Amino acid sequence: MDAELRFHFDSQIEDYIKQGLNRQEAERQARLDFGGLELAKDECRDEQPLAWLDHFLRDLRYAGRSLRRNPGFAAAVALTLALGVGANTAVFAVIYFVLLRPLPYTEPDQIHSIQVVLPERRAQIASLPPTVQAFLEWRRAQTAFSSITALRPWECNLLGGGEPERIGAARVATNFFRFLGVPMALGRDFSREEEQLGKERVVIISDGLWRRRFGSDPAVLGRKISVNGDPHTVVGVAPPSLLVPTGTVLHPQLSFAQRVDLWKPIAPTTNELQSESWNHGVLVRLRPGTRIEDGSRQLEAILNEMIRALVPGITTRLEVQAVPIREVYSGDVRVRLLLILAASGVLLLVACANIANLTLARVAGRLNEFATRFALGASRTRIIVQIWVETWVLALLGGLFGIGFAVFGEQFLSAQAPPEIQLLMSSQIGIPGLFFALALSLFTGFACGALPAWWSFRMDSAQRLRERTHSTTGSAHESRIRHVLVGFQIALATALLASASLLLHSFVKLIAVDRGYQIERVLAVDLTLAGTRQDPARFYGRVVECTRSLPGVLAAGVISGLPAAAGSTGPSQTIFHASDTDFESLVLKRPVAAIRSVTPGYFSASGSVLKAGRFLHDLENTPVALVSESLARRLWPRESLSAVVGRTIRQGSVTGDQIAMVGIVQDVLPGAVDRPLPPLIYRPFSQSHSVTGTLLLRTSEQPSRLARAARAEIWKVNPNVPISSVRTMREVVSVSVAQRRFQMMLISVFALVALALGAIGVYGVVSYNVNRRTREIGLRLALGAMRRELLAWLIVRGMRPVLAGLSTGLIISLALARSLRSLLYGIEPADPLAFAGVVASLLLASGLACYLPARRASRLDPMRALRHD
Repeated sequence: MDAELRFHFDSQIEDYIKQGLNRQEAERQARLDFGGLELAKDECRDEQPLAWLDHFLRDLRYAGRSLRRNPGFAAAVALTLALGVGANTAVFAVIYFVLLRPLPYTEPDQIHSIQVVLPERRAQIASLPPTVQAFLEWRRAQTAFSSITALRPWECNLLGGGEPERIGAARVATNFFRFLGVPMALGRDFSREEEQLGKERVVIISDGLWRRRFGSDPAVLGRKISVNGDPHTVVGVAPPSLLVPTGTVLHPQLSFAQRVDLWKPIAPTTNELQSESWNHGVLVRLRPGTRIEDGSRQLEAILNEMIRALVPGITTRLEVQAVPIREVYSGDVRVRLLLILAASGVLLLVACANIANLTLARVAGRLNEFATRFALGASRTRIIVQIWVETWVLALLGGLFGIGFAVFGEQFLSAQAPPEIQLLMSSQIGIPGLFFALALSLFTGFACGALPAWWSFRMDSAQRLRERTHSTTGSAHESRIRHVLVGFQIALATALLASASLLLHSFVKLIAVDRGYQIERVLAVDLTLAGTRQDPARFYGRVVECTRSLPGVLAAGVISGLPAAAGSTGPSQTIFHASDTDFESLVLKRPVAAIRSVTPGYFSASGSVLKAGRFLHDLENTPVALVSESLARRLWPRESLSAVVGRTIRQGSVTGDQIAMVGIVQDVLPGAVDRPLPPLIYRPFSQSHSVTGTLLLRTSEQPSRLARAARAEIWKVNPNVPISSVRTMREVVSVSVAQRRFQMMLISVFALVALALGAIGVYGVVSYNVNRRTREIGLRLALGAMRRELLAWLIVRGMRPVLAGLSTGLIISLALARSLRSLLYGIEPADPLAFAGVVASLLLASGLACYLPARRASRLDPMRALRHD
């Protein structure tokens, strides 16, 4: 290039000499034409295709040198971005695995769960799971569904080969695993013939149970194991990645274990085919090219035809709803997760505003450099690109640290998440999380550099050089921008703090509400007699007798389904007056109540409040029951509770036995409080047999200290009874409110970080103003200004953007609070206590952030301040 340009330069000189100019004039005219050889070389290089890469690499090297000279600035920006990017990446990982990742089934978008709606019962019971008879009728019919399967919870004790163990189990249709498209890891699937009675004693076990109980022994296939006291043959081992509904994910009325480890074929007995139990989850797979609405109408028609055949003259028409399998798993947590994602996004915006403020201050300190470079011919585009390259370097550095934060954050979220989220969670960020972190880092780098780049683009270099020569306080426009950024941070922090404060106050109300039973100093021990062939009334009575004599035990009792436990359902039946005779006309008008079997000591152990009548006695010769207050008022709305005591009712049928109501107890609330719990009927174990029971021990000391002694006493009564869990009642309630606690905890953490970043932003602005006004402050002090007045003046100036941001944030918070109404309990969206806490926290943190640099300024030596440059 140098030789070619020299050739053209010399040729131009020769042309001018030929035109009559001497050599000196010819060289001068040629240099004027070319404008300088070095500049011409740069212009030629700029026309090369990869010139941008050369400029970018030079800017990258310059950014690295510049940041090494300012390690404090680089560390502050990288750490702030790491917090924002890390929090958002961790939350995105949860969102991806719970809401976005395809479910591990064949064509999961075609799978739906079926629910039955009774229009007359919609207010009391949103929906019901289908019956086994409905499943069998639907499977025989030709519909828009290519296949249909079913499953239901199952009580299962695994005996032999070690300590008795209660494991989560399910009865499933023989095509269950083929329906999901899940092959066995070992062995075979169920065959259709194994739905027949006598051939159904085969099981498939989970990978976890295979490794834990059988030591990963492949010879487990074909082995006989004792399930509920009966021999069953292991025919297969499910893969470790198998995802099946647990808890009440499939339906609130179906309570599976939190971990299902064993499956057995559904083989309905004669009694089950004649019962009216709504206790089966039904999944359907839609045929390609058909609509789910058409299939739902077909199932609805078959169901209503079957109901009219069983109950002639019934006038109601049942409805069928199909819920996509994705919503089955994520429906309850979707809103909460999206709220957490929004909160993490607000935190990132606060971090970006903080970084923009820091970058703006850094650019302000380099304006003389930029003005000089503009004056020497540098283009504005080169300066803007250089600013953005520097912010991108910091953003990628912050993103790298943010991924580290996200890994720990995702592990923390996995450990703290409620079961509904843990079911779908993976213990790694994954490739999607890494791409998200990279994209977010690049975006934040662009956003944080946009304002400084725009400001430098608008700068008049000549005016800036003159201004910097005479000014000691800096640009008023620059100061306004920094104040706006601080106000923006405070407004966002206010909105986030207000949301966290509302959720926190709601959670406190939720925990403190009177549930109708005692929570403190109560131990809960879960038991089941499934497969033991032992009389429940005798066994549980003996257990209560033995554990009641333990030191520190004040009361002991057993209930078949603990109301506080998440997903505790139990059998439910329609309750009739004893005088009712017309089942068809009254079945949808009478209330439905959940049936609980209890020992007499349960009410004392749980702290239940008697409203009228008496508690149950140890020996009840006639059918008796205690009922909840709401059931008594629904059955006899115009009579007092004391007048209702002694009346008789019937369960499930107008021809059933008459049951005398000997007492009425206060209504109890479920652990989560906001989830509906039907009215309750309490029956003695001797009159309402249930193999499952939860032993409650009310103690005078820490209940967990009695766990070992309680186990020993129970195994003295029967060493083959598995004890699935021993928890305090406080822990039981804690599990039931896990979703609310998880949501409240994360948003509170984000809000506190946003508050800290906002306070740091205020501190930075006041410190920057103090540094820029050092000579002015020294002059004021030299002229006799009082240090106290100077301190107040600086604090007032620093608090102006805070108050503006706080006012704006409160307005935004009031609007957002209305959208949180469905997530609040016991408080209004405009809760004064929650908002007062927000205002106090922000004013205290911002006031402290203003006071520290203002205090330092008020103690300056005037002579040193006047010499400050």
